[in-house]
Amino acid sequence: MPLLSVVVPTLDRPDTLRHALVTMACQAANADCEFIVQNNGGNPEIAEMVASLRDKRFKHFACDIVLTMTDNWEAALGHASGEYVTFIGDDDGLMPYACSTAAGILSRRSIDLLSWRAYSYYWPTYYHPAFRNRLLAEIDLTSSVRRVSSRRELARIFGFQAHYAHLPMIYNSFVRRSVIDRMRATAGRYFIGLSPDVASGIANAALTDSFVRLSRPLSMAGFSRHSTGHALFFETTDLLETPRGARDFGAIDGDPGLPDLNALQLFIAKDMLALKRLLLADDDDVRVDFKALAQALATDINNRPLLYDRTAQTIGDLARTHGFDATDIVIPARLEDRPPPGRGVRAAGPNHVVYELDGSALGLSSIADAVRVISQFVPEQTSFDPAALEVSASEPVLGRDELEFVRDGTGVAALIAGWGEPEEWGTWSVARNCVLRFEVRSVPSRPVDIVLACRAFVSERNPQLRAVCRVGNGALQQLTFSTDAFAGLRRLKLDPAAIAADGTLTISLALSDPRSPADLALSTDVRPLGIGLERIWLDHAVRASQRR
Repeated sequence: MPLLSVVVPTLDRPDTLRHALVTMACQAANADCEFIVQNNGGNPEIAEMVASLRDKRFKHFACDIVLTMTDNWEAALGHASGEYVTFIGDDDGLMPYACSTAAGILSRRSIDLLSWRAYSYYWPTYYHPAFRNRLLAEIDLTSSVRRVSSRRELARIFGFQAHYAHLPMIYNSFVRRSVIDRMRATAGRYFIGLSPDVASGIANAALTDSFVRLSRPLSMAGFSRHSTGHALFFETTDLLETPRGARDFGAIDGDPGLPDLNALQLFIAKDMLALKRLLLADDDDVRVDFKALAQALATDINNRPLLYDRTAQTIGDLARTHGFDATDIVIPARLEDRPPPGRGVRAAGPNHVVYELDGSALGLSSIADAVRVISQFVPEQTSFDPAALEVSASEPVLGRDELEFVRDGTGVAALIAGWGEPEEWGTWSVARNCVLRFEVRSVPSRPVDIVLACRAFVSERNPQLRAVCRVGNGALQQLTFSTDAFAGLRRLKLDPAAIAADGTLTISLALSDPRSPADLALSTDVRPLGIGLERIWLDHAVRASQRR
C-alpha cells in the first residue's frame, strides 16, 4: 500500500488532462505515491495518453458508461489504495514539491487531514475574456502551518463567514483513509451531494476534531472551458436544464428551505443542510445562517449580470421563508459585466505577497506552465512537529490584553456574523448587521471602556458611516466615522450587568450604509465594506470626568 494516492477523475478532456498529468509525472520519484486516472466513459485517447507516460505510478481505470460526477468520483476513490488520498481536477495541477512535502509530513501517520489553499489559474479557454490566462497566487514567505478547529471552521463556513475553500476538501487536502472509512460507515459512500468536493470538506471536518493547514499549497486549481462549476454558475443561466446538466448531476431534489436558483451559494447550502442532518444534527453551533446566505448571494450578484433581477428576487424569497428583514441585505448596484480580477504584484501585509499575473505576457498556455512559473517564488516548507500544534481557545477573552483581528489573530474567533475574511491588517465588516462575541473572565466591578482600534470605508461619495452598537443587553451607543475621521480609536461603554451569566459578552453593530469599492468605481472589490476592526481591549482606567 502506498502512502499517498493522487486521483484525477476525467470525462473526455484530453486537452487539459495531458497537462495535469505532466504536473503529476514531475513528482519526486522517491515519494511513496500512486496516481489514479478514472476515465469516465472510457475515452480511448485518455487510455493511450496514460500508457504513453510509461510510468508505473500511473494506474488507468475506465467505465463504459458516463456516470454522474459524484458517482464517478466514488468509483475513482474505490481504486485508490493509499493511506492518504487527494483529488485534483483534470484541469488542475500539482506543485512540483507536492508529493515529497506531503510524504515527509505524513510518513509518521499522525495527521488525519493535511490541507492547504490552492493557487488559481484561468486557462486561455476560460469563457470570460478578462480572466483568460490569469495566474493568481498569494504567497506566504514564511510557509507557516497551523492546527485548525474543525468545528469552529465549520461554524464559519455554515455562517457564510468564510469561503468554502477553507474547508479541508479532498480537492485541497490529503485525507487519511480512516476518515474516508468513517464517512462510508455512516452514509454508505464517501461522496454525496451536488458538489462532491465541498461535501467532502464538510464531512472531513465533521468527522475530525481538527486539521493541519499549510500556507504553502500543494496544488493549483485550474478553471477552463471544461470546469463544471464555472459553467453552471457563471457562464450560463440554465445549465441544469441541458443534457450536460443531467449528465453531470443527475436528478436534483429541491429543498423547501431554499429557493430554486442554480447559484453557487444555494448549491453549497443544499449540501450543508443534507450533511447537517446526517453528521451534525446535535451540533447547535454549526447551522446554516440564511440571512448570511442572502448577503453572500447579494455580494456576488454581479458575477452573473444576466441573473441580477432573479438573484434579487431570490434574496427576497429567502427573507420571507426564514423570517429576516430583506432591507438588511446590502445589494450592490447593477454592473454591466462580471468584475475582472486584479493585476500586478502587491504586498498583503508582512510576509505575504499577492501575484495577479498575465499569463500571456509570461508565455503561459497551460496549468503545467503556471505551476512551473509560480513554484519558483514559493519558499521551502519550514519543519514542524504536528504534535506541538495546538488549537487556540474557543472564545477570545476580552480583557486588558489586546485582541487582534488580523489573519490568524487572537480575536478572529469572536467574529460571529457579518464579517469578511481576516486580512494582514484586520477584518472588514461585509454586511449591514455584525456580531462579535467574547468571554469575560474577570468581570469588572464598575463600568469600563471597550476600546476599538478600527477604520471605516468612507470616501467622497459615501462621506459618513454610522454604527449603532449594543453591548450585551445595554443601551444603544453610536460610533461615527467620516472622511476627516475615518480611523483611530473608538470607545464603547461596558456595564458589567451586560455580561451574560455564562461570562460571555455579545456586541452587535448595525451599519448605516456600507458600500463596496466596486459600487463606487474605486476597485473591483464587490464586498459591502463598513467597519474594519484591527484590535480590541478593555480600558479599566478611570477618567477624570468619572471621578468628579
